[in-house]
Amino acid sequence: KLDAVKSTQGQYLSVIFGAPIQYTGRPLDRVHAVMSISDYEFDCFLEHAQTSLRDVGADTSSIDEAIVIMETARRDVLINRKPHDVKKTQEAASAKTVYERLGGDSGITSFVEQMYEKATADVRTKSFFEKNKAKVSVHKKQLVA
Repeated sequence: KLDAVKSTQGQYLSVIFGAPIQYTGRPLDRVHAVMSISDYEFDCFLEHAQTSLRDVGADTSSIDEAIVIMETARRDVLINRKPHDVKKTQEAASAKTVYERLGGDSGITSFVEQMYEKATADVRTKSFFEKNKAKVSVHKKQLVA
């Protein structure tokens, strides 16, 4: 069954991304009506899509456009929207805080380093840091402190 879902979803995504084919699957609202998907779960799916597109070598511009296009399906997918219980999700993930799960001080330090490395290399965000390169190290230290 999962193979059929993948096939149909692949066809749907091909169509919304501009392929010259016709979608033959059921309407999204009918498919998702019984699933009670939350905004949080839809966001997680988009995050997986973004990571997967990056993993298969898609360029940043195409990834951004694909995610924006996929976002337009939100209203059809979230037909019987259920509220997201943040506390329940946190409890299910672990009794530890996010800080602990990320590895404490060393994990946060590594995260901040990676985040700034990516932000200063990304054409969409690097201009914010190029103007004030001297302040970047101060910001890093403040985020970790």
